[in-house]
Amino acid sequence: MKEAEIAIFWDYENCPVPSGVSGHEIVNRIRTLAHEFGSIKVLKAYTQISDQAIHSSRSAILRSELQSSGVSITDCPHNNYKNVADQMIIGAQLGF
Repeated sequence: MKEAEIAIFWDYENCPVPSGVSGHEIVNRIRTLAHEFGSIKVLKAYTQISDQAIHSSRSAILRSELQSSGVSITDCPHNNYKNVADQMIIGAQLGF
């Protein structure tokens, strides 16, 4: 029987990495949980990168840790629109 293929579409804007937790650690936790359901084929996080860049060096470190852990980060510039990340996630889900 073929193992199920799964995709993770992470709304990072509404569910960020908790303070005190590294990007590597959170991705390992996500992978451990997800592997119970199948093989991870897509692991993407959606956020407005431009806003994060101005907050702190922690944001830059987290982005680097997430990317080096295999997370593909998709920039979601809002340009005065709401739910941009949500709409991008829906589009990605339909394509999976």
